[in-house]
Amino acid sequence: MAGKKTGADAIAKPLANAAVPASRTAARPKLATTRAEGHLPATPPFPWEMIYLFARIFYDMRSRCEEALKPHGVTTMQFTIMATLERWNGLSSAELSRRFNVTPQTMGEMIGNLERRLLVERTQDPANRRALRLSLTASGRKLVKLCNTAMDKVETQMLKGLSRREVEELRERLLSLNAHLGIGQDRP
Repeated sequence: MAGKKTGADAIAKPLANAAVPASRTAARPKLATTRAEGHLPATPPFPWEMIYLFARIFYDMRSRCEEALKPHGVTTMQFTIMATLERWNGLSSAELSRRFNVTPQTMGEMIGNLERRLLVERTQDPANRRALRLSLTASGRKLVKLCNTAMDKVETQMLKGLSRREVEELRERLLSLNAHLGIGQDRP
């Protein structure tokens, strides 16, 4: 398609324009910045503003997700592992450890905890008797469904101030950023 931007080009200018104040050298108004007052600066106080904003959003959303998952007795990492297995049934523990950027030992412990709770099971790979493939149990699938509902509520709350068009634009830009960084592949 002529004129259609892809990859980094599709996100660089729109994100840069949205994130950079009119003038980095202009005086910025003083705002209440304590958590007790419930306000934080409108403009991030660092020259790496986008990283700061992504980090702030990440940590806030992680806390909200942990709270939403607490009644179901799983952590965000446990839920994400199970949701990954729902999408890509039959992954190995080694494949999951690479995907989540943790050591094989750490992933083995997490899988062991889920297995003891009868949420995942390991089966021998018919093509490689030394490899074990992971899948959700019926209880695991049921729990993922409940947790997906909880996560939908968190996401709805997060996006409630945006129009449908703004949500779609944000999603497209984030997917482009993921692709540009090489982390948004649709694979395990």
